[in-house]
Amino acid sequence: MNKTKVAASILGLFAGISGGVFHGIGEVLQGNVAPNGMMIQAWPAMQATLGEPAMTIVPNFLLTGIIAIIMGILVTIWATMFIERKNGGLILILLSIIMLLFGGGIIPPIIGLIGGIIGTRIKPD
Repeated sequence: MNKTKVAASILGLFAGISGGVFHGIGEVLQGNVAPNGMMIQAWPAMQATLGEPAMTIVPNFLLTGIIAIIMGILVTIWATMFIERKNGGLILILLSIIMLLFGGGIIPPIIGLIGGIIGTRIKPD
């Protein structure tokens, strides 16, 4: 098994689930309201402890959350099933950037970027 592929897949899997899906659920639960700005809290109840910062270019928590969940699922699927394809790492990088812009958190998309960079180094078996 290609260790580079495994590393890229694990990072992408983590980014998709903890970023898009987890953050997206918190944003959807906030409802059809406008955030105060680009920087948001995905789970405001957790702000005092962990904080779940994210950013969005969509002025609506519900829509941001739906897009974040979809992007998280896409990142997860791409990282686990298609990362070894030609330009697979670059596509994971692109998906991670989109997830960053649509409420997928701050740190998880960075982890997805790192997974994508590793994915660009995958050599065929």
